[in-house]
Amino acid sequence: MRTPALLLSLATHLACNAPEDPPAETMRGARYCEIFLGTADLAAGTVAIDVYNTQQLNDCPEDAWAALDVAALKAELAVDAVILNGPRYWTIDAFDRASLLDPEVRSFGGIDMRKVGVLTLTLADVAGGGKPYTPRTVARETVWRLYAGKPVYELVDADGAVYVMQSYSDQKFDQDEAALAELGDVLAPPAGWSFRVRMPTEDLLVEAVDGLAVVVQDERANTYQRAQP
Repeated sequence: MRTPALLLSLATHLACNAPEDPPAETMRGARYCEIFLGTADLAAGTVAIDVYNTQQLNDCPEDAWAALDVAALKAELAVDAVILNGPRYWTIDAFDRASLLDPEVRSFGGIDMRKVGVLTLTLADVAGGGKPYTPRTVARETVWRLYAGKPVYELVDADGAVYVMQSYSDQKFDQDEAALAELGDVLAPPAGWSFRVRMPTEDLLVEAVDGLAVVVQDERANTYQRAQP
């Protein structure tokens, strides 16, 4: 498996800090990929992860992505870990607010990317792996929009908090957007949790509050952010 679960989960959430270019009519279904560069600090017991993604630069060309050599990148970049995360596909329609950590474009195996976040994990977290349906808080500045009349895929936890899907993955399971409506038949969330699909009559905004977002993934690596009440 190319992507340890916890890194996939957390860095994916960070990577939604996209550039502040004018939004297209809709970005729903747009393909993107990410590369995580990890540097360990054994004395501190932490791993710092630089997150790069292709959003608004390219759609992560399949041939170039498949040709990436993790070992070669690790040696070239002098980092402790290189993780490939993708492809993924947006289930939101537009960014109303977003930010880049560094606008400079870097090329990895011919794929242009920009740095969208930095994540620090403890070595214990990395060793322990990730667990689906575990809320995690991620630092980022984003507001995204889902258009009225389009499907919104949501998890509702045992306390009634709603998590809105931001992107889906086909890394673990062969799925496309058409299959998302049937997730309620295949997911196995904890007791008290449920999956639902709805069609909002007004645009829905999902916002990181005070620079923080609470996120979860399901067992298919689809990613959701908690919506404000």
